[in-house]
Amino acid sequence: MKKLLLEIGTEEIPASFIQPAVEKLKEIASEKLKTAHLPFTAIETVGTPRRLALFVSGLPEMQERVTRKVMGPPAKAGFDKDGKPAGAALGFAKKFGKDPKDIKTEPTPKGDYLYLDIEEGGGSSSDILKSLLPEIITSLGFPKTMRWGDYNTRFARPIRSIISILGDNLIEFNLDSLSSGRSTFGHRFLHDGRIEIKNPDSYLNELEKASVIVSPERRKEKILQGLAKVEKDTGNRVIKDDELANTIGYITEFPVAVAGTFDKSYLDLPRELLITVMKYHQKYFSMEDPSGKITNHFVAFSNIDCEDISVIRRGFERVLSARLSDARFFFDEDRKKTLSDFSRDLAGVTFQKGLGTIADKVSRIASVAQEISEIISPAKKAEVETASRLCKSDLMTSMVFEFTELQGIMGREYALAEGIDREIAIAIDEHYKPRFSGDTLPSNDIAVCVALADKIDTICGFFALGKIPSGSEDPFSLRRHALGIIRILLDGDDTLSIQRITEIALNTLPPGTVKDPGQLGADILSFFKGRLKSEFSGMAIPYDVVDAVVEADFTNLPDTLKRATALAEMKKEEYSESLSITFKRAANIVEKHKAHKIDESLLEEETEKRLYEALIGCEKKLKPLIDAKNFSAVLQEIASIRPSLDAFFDSVMVMVENDIIRQNRLSLLRRVVILFERIADFSRLVFSA
Repeated sequence: MKKLLLEIGTEEIPASFIQPAVEKLKEIASEKLKTAHLPFTAIETVGTPRRLALFVSGLPEMQERVTRKVMGPPAKAGFDKDGKPAGAALGFAKKFGKDPKDIKTEPTPKGDYLYLDIEEGGGSSSDILKSLLPEIITSLGFPKTMRWGDYNTRFARPIRSIISILGDNLIEFNLDSLSSGRSTFGHRFLHDGRIEIKNPDSYLNELEKASVIVSPERRKEKILQGLAKVEKDTGNRVIKDDELANTIGYITEFPVAVAGTFDKSYLDLPRELLITVMKYHQKYFSMEDPSGKITNHFVAFSNIDCEDISVIRRGFERVLSARLSDARFFFDEDRKKTLSDFSRDLAGVTFQKGLGTIADKVSRIASVAQEISEIISPAKKAEVETASRLCKSDLMTSMVFEFTELQGIMGREYALAEGIDREIAIAIDEHYKPRFSGDTLPSNDIAVCVALADKIDTICGFFALGKIPSGSEDPFSLRRHALGIIRILLDGDDTLSIQRITEIALNTLPPGTVKDPGQLGADILSFFKGRLKSEFSGMAIPYDVVDAVVEADFTNLPDTLKRATALAEMKKEEYSESLSITFKRAANIVEKHKAHKIDESLLEEETEKRLYEALIGCEKKLKPLIDAKNFSAVLQEIASIRPSLDAFFDSVMVMVENDIIRQNRLSLLRRVVILFERIADFSRLVFSA
């Protein structure tokens, strides 16, 4: 068994490209090795701004031999009247270099067909890799690619070298005019000359000697160690930011922490403004004192180490000072106007062709948010109106124009500076929440109303224009908006549904935008249903349980989650499979039958009378249990009807000739099925064999 190393040495790749590329490299290599019948025991990928590397352990000397069945023409076309191979059979055998005697026949639903067992594989792993490795490299995709020189290959940045070693042996191949080899380069500033790699096991150590930490995990560990040292030295706390730590790990090959300070006069700027300038524009960590108040200290990371770090520190401080000076200017200039002044400028900015300007969107948000407020918080209707009208105003400020990450945040700060009610100011900020997976939710009812209105208006508007997410394409982040709505509603009570807010939003779209309200509403609810299933499955609820519950009803999201949780627990019980089978049988029988009133006098058989009694008793017991949200007890009560239902099926013929009796029995079964469907579509539950 041997170990493979493939390194793609490049010019600096953008930080946001690296982690996806590292993951994709692993995925592509795994698939291609398996397809090529080259088994392996482990696969690992790493990367820095100037290289992507692949390690594959446990590769054999020779490719696996496999037998593949190749289907040929129909048997009747392959033999003459004496049963000897002829015509199509001879051509089939010749195509694969086989003797006609090797041809076999197999029965299929379409008749007997010819087939051959073709042996493949058995080649040298080195030979296979010569053609496989260039394919792996060229299969890597990036958000943007380029060509350079007279090369035909496209990549994120120009490729400068390729290492490909299996064990101690070089795997030679060409990519355009670039040849694979054993040499690579070290740190751009801290190491001169080329580095020769003898084998895959020496690669990481040789690169580290050349001041390159290839492993992203090791670089992040070094970053965290640097932050901890600065904390110890200054007595302040770093404001933790895992995203920033990852970013720095992908813009450096040898991260070195550098502590610095800025003028204390800037501390009167809003906390989020200082953090945003340092994080997004300079890639610096902010710091706070032991009481949690932001300080004028920061931690930056250099890609080089040197004896006199003060030179680097002064450079970091000088650049930050310029950025903070800009922020100060924008902040002071913006406060010369009110948010209402800025909101008037929104009429000159297009939101989306067909949906009007941002001012038009704000008007729709206000209308939808007020209707939502009538449902969940009538006393806050006036505040919801104000927050809605101001929620997008800061988009026209100089600060947000320069620092787009501050949208909402600056609206809140400017509102507070104007003396606007704090709850309204918070809503201006939080109506964007949740901004990403794991983000916090709006913290007050005003923010909830505006957040729901903003998100549902966007979804309904783009669906009306036919701009619907497909596959991995979602340019308007409609999936994120839908997930935000779901999370907000899950955190609330049962007074508001996705169906209701969709109806409200569709009614506010520009005239003529919605051509078929019924179909459009159904399409939007189907979209939400898919997002809801994904969200519930992410909570470790089995997918079939999620499917069963959501397909039955998802009007009330908190209740839907409780039903799913209760059903997931019930599915662990031994009786759950037989209960599901019984339900499927009943549901199949009444699939096209609408419920009618059951005539008790027409119940002839003892078992159908007992089923009716069990049904009535169960219906009476369920209402208080459902009102109490005790879905575990609801499921137990529904399960108690199974013996009566099984006995009914054992002794009663449903589809009798007498139409009146048949319809009455179908209505009885329909009522039983409706009982089950109040919780879930049990036919969707899957049980292992």
